Amino acid sequence: MNTPPPSSLSSIQQQALDWQTRLNSGDCSVAERGQFAAWLAENPAHLAAYREVERFWGQLAGLGNIAENHLVAARRYAAGRRLSQHRRRFWPALAMAAGLAGLLILNSPIGWWLRADYYQTAKGERKTVLLSDGSQIELNTDTELRVAYRDGERTVWLARGEAWFSVVHNASRPFEVVAGAGRVRDIGTQFNVYRQNDKVTVAVQEGEVGLRAGAMPSLNLSAGQQAGYDNAGRLDALVNGDLNAIAAWRSGVLVFKKQSLPEVLKQLGRYHRVRFELADADLQTLTVSGRFPANDLEQTLDTMASALSVKIIRGGDERITIRRAN
Repeated sequence: MNTPPPSSLSSIQQQALDWQTRLNSGDCSVAERGQFAAWLAENPAHLAAYREVERFWGQLAGLGNIAENHLVAARRYAAGRRLSQHRRRFWPALAMAAGLAGLLILNSPIGWWLRADYYQTAKGERKTVLLSDGSQIELNTDTELRVAYRDGERTVWLARGEAWFSVVHNASRPFEVVAGAGRVRDIGTQFNVYRQNDKVTVAVQEGEVGLRAGAMPSLNLSAGQQAGYDNAGRLDALVNGDLNAIAAWRSGVLVFKKQSLPEVLKQLGRYHRVRFELADADLQTLTVSGRFPANDLEQTLDTMASALSVKIIRGGDERITIRRAN
């Protein structure tokens, strides 16, 4: 049986439909799931399109193997017809698939993700979430994640930002954080996960975690260690991390140790709705060290201006220009 082609689908809707098919194929790899997570994070329209597909396709998820080829075809046809606004012609296909299986349950991995508890912080905001098993998550500024608990599994999906995890260990119910192309599995610990656009960094305060990215072998991190990986699942070398500096955000403090000025400004942009511009190219070579209040941009900029001999010029549209003082 050939799958009827959905009509009038946008490019994003077609991508969402293709991802749903792949994720429910039964042989989707860890790397592909990482690529899917990255696709979702690229554009809010991707998530919206995927939810639209999932609302209809999810009704058929978890069905038995009865006439599986027909069921998959009906799923794709039903989702495509719904997305192209032909609802009435969709329902016969849905009814046919339901009749073949005799049961409608929402049990796919992505269905589970969509039903997970959702938490978010705005720029400059921090939030602490106490989970049902006593574990705790602290969300840093501009962070978005989902949490789902079910028998045998505890999973957090970090869509963006940074979070600190204090996990109550339970070997029979693993705790995992999915971020980009990798997964962090708790082995009884406290750890920090910071997801940027192109990289995820994991640092362990105490205990141990298992880190798996892409097709690379799993890497164990112990207290005081740090590692990262990119969107392709390539691992950085394991290093000793400065946990006092990494965890300082939990107390509302930013710690910089000889970090480049562009990197410092990037970090400040996480906490404040501003856009920085460097008026002189040689300013990129300046470095910044010190402890700064995360919620007081004026104090931070005044201190930096004095220490670096630069001038801070505030313009419209939340733009801040930095130039040489002389």
